[in-house]
Amino acid sequence: MRRVLRESIQAGMTLAQPVYGLNGQIILNSGIELTEFHISKIAELDARYIYIQGESQMFDPNDAAAQHAKNEIVLAAHQALDEVRVGKYVETQGIKSKVLALLDECCMHKEIQPLFIAMQNCNDYLFNHAVCGYFFAMMTGMSCGIEGQRLRDLGLGALLRDVGMITISRDILNKPGTLTPEEMAIVKLHTEKGYEILQRNPDISLSSANCALQHHERFNGSGYPRGAKESSIHEFAQITALADVYSSMTANTPYRKALSVYDTLAIMEKAGAAYFNPELIRLFVSNVAIYPLGAVVRLNNQSIGIVNDYADELRTKPIIHITQDEAGNRVNTMLTIDVAANPAVYIADVS
Repeated sequence: MRRVLRESIQAGMTLAQPVYGLNGQIILNSGIELTEFHISKIAELDARYIYIQGESQMFDPNDAAAQHAKNEIVLAAHQALDEVRVGKYVETQGIKSKVLALLDECCMHKEIQPLFIAMQNCNDYLFNHAVCGYFFAMMTGMSCGIEGQRLRDLGLGALLRDVGMITISRDILNKPGTLTPEEMAIVKLHTEKGYEILQRNPDISLSSANCALQHHERFNGSGYPRGAKESSIHEFAQITALADVYSSMTANTPYRKALSVYDTLAIMEKAGAAYFNPELIRLFVSNVAIYPLGAVVRLNNQSIGIVNDYADELRTKPIIHITQDEAGNRVNTMLTIDVAANPAVYIADVS
């Protein structure tokens, strides 16, 4: 078995490992003899290399584990981006393909793949949390006008922000109850441990490493590990901090149910300049669709309707076209409810 770069692939070669699409599905299976059509498909996927049957290079068994970890990351990303329900939905049509392509590029770094494997083996929540935070950081970074290599550095830093957790005892990481002060102090070390791990890797920039070091710092200096504040917190770490908090609060854990996106954003906005850069909060909130247009919602009075407009710029106060009343009867007339103008009515669930 040997690895062949995309530009060196030739018809007649036989695949030794499957080729995966961006959604984690197998596009070409092992054992296939490649044709020009297959090669064009590989080019469309933007795969950097494939494995073919043959001698020469020694096969690194970690490559198979790294490929599996990469597939799991990409699948988790698709699941996160495709969920359309309260607490999770984000409008992704304009940037989804670009974000996933950059994620795939991150996962192709040979020297970085072992870190993905370690995070996956460490804790399922940690792994999924890394992927979700990556997406929200990239979404915000694009809104800030970050692009090119700087955007890649932001994405890599956000994806690996919690890599220091692999140095923490599993007993502490997987503890279902509240951590003791001593245990919390140990967990907080993951920022500095992660920074050290990333700094040792020549392929990872200082900007990326700062995401690990500073993503728990807060704008007013109340965070850790160093109590940095305002401009002394790296821009990428400020963005990653927002993504990390949002991802954490909207996720289910063994000891806490996920908050709705509405409650999460309300808490983050209330924290305001105390914890986060106010301009970044504004950009973040503007990209998160709490109640997307066309979403089917159930109100607290059990009526059902469709979101067809908003009463505010940030889209936190939808206008609902009612299609079914409280008794379950179909509504044929044009009946709308402005949630902002009816404080007794609120959205209880999104289908």
